[in-house]
Amino acid sequence: MSLFEIFKHYINNNEFYKAHEILEEYWHTIRKTDNPYKNVYRGFINAAVAMELKKRGRKNYKKVWATYEKYKTLYIQKEEFSEVMNFLDSKRPF
Repeated sequence: MSLFEIFKHYINNNEFYKAHEILEEYWHTIRKTDNPYKNVYRGFINAAVAMELKKRGRKNYKKVWATYEKYKTLYIQKEEFSEVMNFLDSKRPF
């Protein structure tokens, strides 16, 4: 199972914290590098965090979701990223 398949599995099961963790673990290995996709992962992580915040009744989830949306232009660079973006958009918490 790919990293994104695991991520989507957790999202589908409302395990947003676990979804966040699975991508964050990888993101930490690339965040201080010149990897061109590090902000893609950051955006997906923020989408999962926003969903978790909404689940917990926190009002700041929209602000965190905006961070995910901030990086949307990066998601179309690779088909795999755009598939995850479309998946997350279908799960938008508001």
